[in-house]
Amino acid sequence: MGLLSEVTELFLPRRCAGCGRETVSLCTACLQLLAGVPRAMEPRYGTLPVVGVSEYNSRLSHMVVNFKDNGRRDILDPLALALTRAVVAALDLAGHRGGPVLLVPAPSSPRARRRRGGSHTAALALRAAELAPELSLEVIDVLRTSRRRDQVGLGAHAREANAAKSQFLSRDVDAEGIVRMRTKTATTVLVDDFSTTGATLAESARVLTSVQVRPTAAAVIGLGRGGTRFVSPFTV
Repeated sequence: MGLLSEVTELFLPRRCAGCGRETVSLCTACLQLLAGVPRAMEPRYGTLPVVGVSEYNSRLSHMVVNFKDNGRRDILDPLALALTRAVVAALDLAGHRGGPVLLVPAPSSPRARRRRGGSHTAALALRAAELAPELSLEVIDVLRTSRRRDQVGLGAHAREANAAKSQFLSRDVDAEGIVRMRTKTATTVLVDDFSTTGATLAESARVLTSVQVRPTAAAVIGLGRGGTRFVSPFTV
């Protein structure tokens, strides 16, 4: 958070990052959105099950936008905890029986990474790993994207076309890193903030599969209904 934001907070009351109505970081109603029952969906694109804890709506969108673009780091823990719950549920769905878990964040565009000072999905994943030390979660931020257009506001076919062949492995990934990712004792889970059609996560899976790394599931905070079908609600 920048100096201007810190000075502003001295004079202006903090507002809920989801609805803007309360003088708290997140009001009770918005916090409850992050505490929903984990639910798995079958995406329109790709074959990986995607697990989230809330249905995508305007308040959830405002939370993530405020976090990633407006410096609201005060809501990092509630968002990361929601992602942690989704990861736990995704591991349960995949039949995980222990051992290391690799979290691979969906990439942000180069422009967004520069503007935000890094990847917001990687920041969420790293905090999620810290909040669940007993799970042996390791964040492997290896995916990059050349996509310039955001997925927000696009229809299902436009999302798929926008995501197609837009991702690649970071040039910083060395041979040893790939070998570690391929280990049979590790479970790989893709993570993102939202999933609507599954197009972005399907593209991430394609890139990893091309180097013999096969994700078993995906975990997000919010699930949209853009061409997806909910298949298994369950509690974790």
